[in-house]
Amino acid sequence: MDNIKIVDAHHHLWDLNNADTKYSWLMVTEGEAFFGDYAAIRKSYLLEDYIKDAQNQNIIKSVHVQCGGGKDSPVEETEWLQSLVDKNGFPHAFVVYSDLLKDNIESEIEQHCSFQNTRGLRYLLNYDSKDPAHCFAPSEVLLNNTWKNNYALLEKFNLSFDLHLYWNQYQYAFDLIKLHPNILNIIDHAGTPRQRDEEYLDHWRNGLKLLASLDNIVMKISGLGMFDQQWTTESIRPLVLDLSLIHISEPTRLRRISYAVFCL
Repeated sequence: MDNIKIVDAHHHLWDLNNADTKYSWLMVTEGEAFFGDYAAIRKSYLLEDYIKDAQNQNIIKSVHVQCGGGKDSPVEETEWLQSLVDKNGFPHAFVVYSDLLKDNIESEIEQHCSFQNTRGLRYLLNYDSKDPAHCFAPSEVLLNNTWKNNYALLEKFNLSFDLHLYWNQYQYAFDLIKLHPNILNIIDHAGTPRQRDEEYLDHWRNGLKLLASLDNIVMKISGLGMFDQQWTTESIRPLVLDLSLIHISEPTRLRRISYAVFCL
């Protein structure tokens, strides 16, 4: 196992001492956080911390996924990341953020792409009108024409797209992704299954099978404990088994990733 070369496909860095950053998601008070108490990680997590945590793994490359940095523009986070690469060689690729609900966002995406390690864009799509406490997006943006038109720009810039969404949005995502076969789409965190009851999991399984039928979809198997902070091997096992069966029965391109900061 020590000889296996690993590309960490999803990790985050943040510098709370950087005046050009804000990380508002990390500053929420207890009870407002989506995924438990953030107090333990409310401190800078820098490249040297990541390298130290990963020292026993044979990580040859890594991908940084947007982390809400940038005080005035998300491009500031990309600029900071590129400075780390130029000095240290890590991370090797960035998945950045731009608000695709905004008009005239193309110029900002172009600014991201002026940094040579930019490879993709992520948008937190999660929306459920019946559960506003667990919504990242302000509305069902997958039905918003401005958002969809801006999503289409990713092909022009040769960027991939990271989807962070719930099962009730899978059909909307399928309809959009099918229209843009040249954009690679990456489902984050196994499609974020936030409940464990059988009815919910049936919707989750069937929705993933639908998405798996598209050739321009891959998945990161990660984050299975995000909505279950007291998870155990036994509580996670059914989800892993379900994902394995979907992989066998459908032409999926599943990808396994590490999520060192939050899961170890």
